[in-house]
Amino acid sequence: MRHDVDVAPAMTPLEAVIYYDDPANAQFMCDMLMSARPGWTVWRGEDRIWRARRNDWPEEYPPLATATAGLLNLVMRFIDEGEAA
Repeated sequence: MRHDVDVAPAMTPLEAVIYYDDPANAQFMCDMLMSARPGWTVWRGEDRIWRARRNDWPEEYPPLATATAGLLNLVMRFIDEGEAA
């Protein structure tokens, strides 16, 4: 393990909201989540809520909606692994 690498401190919740208010940063996170979880479409609304839906879900199914991208990723993983209904 290397000990000579500086690691940035974690962002506070407020810093994270401000960071993702920049559309380029929000799009990067959406792209990263869609790359990590194929078969999903991910977006962040103007209301600052992260949303995702499986591409194969019927149109009447609402998207997942969470306040953080991290929680969205976790729920997407649970659904992909069959651990959530």
